[in-house]
Amino acid sequence: MEIIRAGMQEAGRAAALAQLLWPGHAQAELAGSLQGPEGAVFLAREDGADVGFAQCGLRRDYVEGTHTSPVGYLEGVFVQEEYRGRGVATALLRACEA
Repeated sequence: MEIIRAGMQEAGRAAALAQLLWPGHAQAELAGSLQGPEGAVFLAREDGADVGFAQCGLRRDYVEGTHTSPVGYLEGVFVQEEYRGRGVATALLRACEA
């Protein structure tokens, strides 16, 4: 398995996975995380296919349950069903934490 930080060249691939988690999610909605310094999108690849993604970043607005700012925030994580239980989400979360 390979974890890569997605850039604009991977935007379409990341958006395709995001739509599986959030139907109707548009590529433009990922743009801030793909381009901005305080957000990131990671893709998990296995056997040449994109099998999962995570979108994360720093939030400066209020986040329920926190008392500091900025705070690291996981927007979402998704792994294709046939790849679940293999540590893909764990690897994506570690990439976000780093």
